Amino acid sequence: MDILRQALCAMGRHSGEWSHPGSRCETIRTCSACGRTEERSRHDWGDWGYAGGCEQVRRCLRCGAPDSWPDHDWGPWLYANTEFNSPQVRTCRRCHTSERTSPTYR
Repeated sequence: MDILRQALCAMGRHSGEWSHPGSRCETIRTCSACGRTEERSRHDWGDWGYAGGCEQVRRCLRCGAPDSWPDHDWGPWLYANTEFNSPQVRTCRRCHTSERTSPTYR
């Protein structure tokens, strides 16, 4: 069994229980086979909410770390002009940001 545990550790598959050493979001574990210590973050995220415009924000309930991402309300793709190789453009209905494709041959 010891040889199997060493092989798993060599492949990076360590074993052991994760624990929170305090009120932080970093969890720590020490491998029961080789003694290597690993650390990772594991946040307890709250609900998403709009922070103005299209930016959605949530915070960790434990440490307060922020996380955000844009949630646009895109309109339809429209050709930018009547040229043969015109790109297509769409605009967010909420914050008026626009995206453009490369030229589209129609």
